Amino acid sequence: MTGRARSRTQPVRDPELERATPPGLQALLLAALAIGMLMLSLQLWLLTVALDLFLAGRGGEVWSLAFVSGLIFIGGLVAVRLLSGPRSVA
Repeated sequence: MTGRARSRTQPVRDPELERATPPGLQALLLAALAIGMLMLSLQLWLLTVALDLFLAGRGGEVWSLAFVSGLIFIGGLVAVRLLSGPRSVA
């Protein structure tokens, strides 16, 4: 030892980080992520089918797939809006 006292610095505590998350919030966000990934894969499949139909010369059938894809997109926007709203802590 050189005679110097070792100074130990304690980490700064942030009360926001120490607060526990409400029960079920993590499961809700994980379920929303899983549903979002499922919706994204469904839209990719719809795009593939629509392109196949268009290249086969049946372009009139593409509009129904575009409508369904639009509904899925709107559903995703609604889900994001609901999940990003204010949270009440009981």
